[in-house]
Amino acid sequence: MRATLVFQVSLLLSALTTVHAGDGFPAFTWDHVALYAHLGIGDGLEPDQYNFLADHFNLITFTGGIVRSGSVEPKIAEAARTIKQRNPSAKVLFYWASDMPKHQWKQSNATFPDGGYLHVRKRGQKDSLTFDVCRQDVRDWWSDVAAKAVRDYSCDGIFVDGATAGSPDGPWSRLFGKEKAAVMDEGVFSMLREARQKMGPDKLIIFNPLHGRNEQRGPLGEQYLSVTDGAMMDDFDRAANLKQQSKEYLANELEEMRKAAQDGKIIVFKAWPGFTWWSDEEMMKKPHAEQYNVAKKNITFPLACFLVGAERNCYFCYTWGWLGEYGTFDWYPEFDKPLGPPKGEAIRRGWAYQREFAHASVFVDLEKKSATIDWK
Repeated sequence: MRATLVFQVSLLLSALTTVHAGDGFPAFTWDHVALYAHLGIGDGLEPDQYNFLADHFNLITFTGGIVRSGSVEPKIAEAARTIKQRNPSAKVLFYWASDMPKHQWKQSNATFPDGGYLHVRKRGQKDSLTFDVCRQDVRDWWSDVAAKAVRDYSCDGIFVDGATAGSPDGPWSRLFGKEKAAVMDEGVFSMLREARQKMGPDKLIIFNPLHGRNEQRGPLGEQYLSVTDGAMMDDFDRAANLKQQSKEYLANELEEMRKAAQDGKIIVFKAWPGFTWWSDEEMMKKPHAEQYNVAKKNITFPLACFLVGAERNCYFCYTWGWLGEYGTFDWYPEFDKPLGPPKGEAIRRGWAYQREFAHASVFVDLEKKSATIDWK
């Protein structure tokens, strides 16, 4: 009971103290589709890859990827500095999970407080580790690394993965029970507020995931918007080759994006080309050119859906995974088309949507999963 009360009070206080980076937002324009890049840095990129990112994206997150030697932090720092030398307007985010350690972050992991992990034993597997975010020293460590990403690594904020682990019916509830999960969730809220204070008011905090409601639960992640600058929606039509999402869920995703963006939040709409790196083993065996051709053929539906719900500070991300080789450095003709600002919100008739932009007319039918974009 006490944990539940703490959780409810936390949400109330968060709602009353909504903060965001304000002037730290990336430069946004409706001239073309606004794009976001999210990729593993690995052992570093080639000069032409840094140039590609700097020339095409104003918002970029670097994750670990496949790091064969050393720690990932210096590599992200080098990437941030290199990109911003070419594009001073670019905002580069430091991937920083709030739920569990990532082995590529060796420098940060080396300073983790002794005994600060919760061990989760899975049958037939090694123990997995979860941050014990109820501990103040763990929260201090986490927010200190976030501050270091800004101060020492030239990043403009953090991308917080796993932020919703403690939400009702989330993974922490299943692992530790609802009361424990509620107290841990309050720890995450505290970490986010402390990170904001240490990083500075003009630095970004973007979390993952934000989802619309489905048949089993309400919207996922809304409460975290009060202490962050926005979120990634990573679930729209994901792994469609394995499972088709309902038209109701797709509609709720678009509404969730529109609502959050109208409240002044940054929203990354993660779109998928009908397959992912983990859901289609046969596709992953094919040459990259064939993967790209499928993505090129399938882009109209997710892009049109994005445009139906997009508001200012909404960004489109279209790849089939989180490594650069999974589509980050591919380009599509639609990205070169003039778009222009919307002439109003989308008009909905049943499961069909129509929306007009200065240089494009967009139509989507969620029931038939069909779409057209007429570029003017």
